[in-house]
Amino acid sequence: MKYVHLRYITAFLFVLLFTASCKKEQMATIVLNHERVGDGALSVKIKQDLILNPKMTGQVDTYQWLEDGKEIANTASYKFNRATPGVYTLIFQATNAAGTTTLTYRIKALGAYGDGVLLLSYTDKTGSGAAEISHIDEQGLLNLDVFSKVNPGLSLSSSANNLYHFNNQYYVSSATGPNHLSVLDDQTLKLKDVVSQSGITGITYFATTDGKTGYANVTNRRKPGLYPVDLSNKSIAADPIEGSKDISLVPINTINQSIVAGAGKQLVQLDNGKVKVLYTYKENVAGVVNTAGKTTWVVVQGFTNKAKFVKLDQNLKAVDSVELATTYKLPANGILTASGNDDYIYWQETSRGVICRFNTATKTASEFVDPGNVGISFATAWKVNPKNGELYIADSPGLFTGEENWSDVYIFDQTGKVKKQYKKAGRWITDIVFPK
Repeated sequence: MKYVHLRYITAFLFVLLFTASCKKEQMATIVLNHERVGDGALSVKIKQDLILNPKMTGQVDTYQWLEDGKEIANTASYKFNRATPGVYTLIFQATNAAGTTTLTYRIKALGAYGDGVLLLSYTDKTGSGAAEISHIDEQGLLNLDVFSKVNPGLSLSSSANNLYHFNNQYYVSSATGPNHLSVLDDQTLKLKDVVSQSGITGITYFATTDGKTGYANVTNRRKPGLYPVDLSNKSIAADPIEGSKDISLVPINTINQSIVAGAGKQLVQLDNGKVKVLYTYKENVAGVVNTAGKTTWVVVQGFTNKAKFVKLDQNLKAVDSVELATTYKLPANGILTASGNDDYIYWQETSRGVICRFNTATKTASEFVDPGNVGISFATAWKVNPKNGELYIADSPGLFTGEENWSDVYIFDQTGKVKKQYKKAGRWITDIVFPK
């Protein structure tokens, strides 16, 4: 019997290991990329197919798709289709001898009303009945009173002013009640909850930064101010927050998880339920808006002084100020709006009815749309579509003429030209929302 010397066995094993190592080094690592730019964050309607087809460079031995750590497929591509709205995270893995490479997909499955445009109507055709919500889908099709279709036998309270979005929910405020706030699912518009206990009437605008405590301002001028809303106990306080009586009756702005608003000539912040004065100006604060890059601008009315725009940094410190020509007055209780994704801020000069805009990049103001030139007689809402910068204006001529309470919606491109018009899109439309 022959024995092989230990020295030769060791050498043989070394050769085998060296050869295997060389083969592994020769095998290129797989490179993965999304098929298109932006495929890392996708959206698709529920029950619709979305083909995920990652680009791969290098030899691949095995494929694997994972969701919540569990394998859902082992193919090079995957057909995504979900029946429930929500955000889904899928991990694609490709493996060869050199190792495993991963690619992440974040997909938002949208409900029927998770995209397009929502239009809040103040009332129904009677002028005193339930508020309504219309929807313009991604194909441009208008559907009236979709809330009633989704919630048979239920209704929103009349005198609706605000459709506020926070954490996958809409909060519809009503000045008359009995449901002062109605909470809706933001994908299906199904009614989830109501706040019917309130110590004050005339709820107008609402905001929350944590989903637990909210704040509402009111049309009740005998008891003006900002009122705490307990969303857990579903009740609105009977007394306003001390020092908030001068807060303007305009949409409530949130910055860095806190509420910042104009209160007469002061800019105030709500800090731990107390009003803190940040700045005092010579004129009334006309509004607070956010533009591209989460940049905050405070707008100050021009009455005896020039109107101006004041830029704040992330710590709410004033870092820039621009005065406008005396042509612009910027009404103290006007509605300012911005897309949040570009450099424009829009408002209406109420004395002339002209819609104007301020370019925060060039620091110049200009007249944008003269409503009378396009047939708008009484604008009741205007908002900017964050996806494309188009300005939507709701015209409610019945408020001016005393005729039917229909509202028309005009869409303007960024040059101020009418791109599209919807006739009879709602009843005295008070808010326009672009689902995210």
